[in-house]
Amino acid sequence: MMTVQGETKMAFWLGALEMTVWVMGTSAVIAKVGEVPFLGVCYALGFAVGNVTGIWVERKIALGHVVVRFISPVNGRVISSAMRNAGFGTTVVAGEGSEGPVTVQFVVCRRKDLKQVISIARTIDPDVFYTYENAGVAHCHRPSPQQCPAEQTASDFA
Repeated sequence: MMTVQGETKMAFWLGALEMTVWVMGTSAVIAKVGEVPFLGVCYALGFAVGNVTGIWVERKIALGHVVVRFISPVNGRVISSAMRNAGFGTTVVAGEGSEGPVTVQFVVCRRKDLKQVISIARTIDPDVFYTYENAGVAHCHRPSPQQCPAEQTASDFA
């Protein structure tokens, strides 16, 4: 995840730690797995537990940003106003749904704030349709500076 998020320093250190643990664990198992086959099973279970633990930790840390799209046939303007009042920048686009006109609200927020953003929209419209996906933020202009990450320049991506 650190690599995908562009966190090069963190990706370096976590990668070094991961490989150190892997080399030590693998060499210990391979040296004795012929004598004690159960070590192979323990190694496989340890690997699986490590995967699950990594996913859990990554969800708790929730680094990075997401783009959330809310689609509402009636409450779009109210949702976008509530988002702005809560300090989240919102862009509203008119659209056409299967049953007529809709508004689409785009909100870019930290992953840590995703539950709050969804909660705001669902308080106004419990049936609001929404999707979200990971986003990389290159430039941020938001009403609330504390929610805006340090700006990245083009050289950060080279």
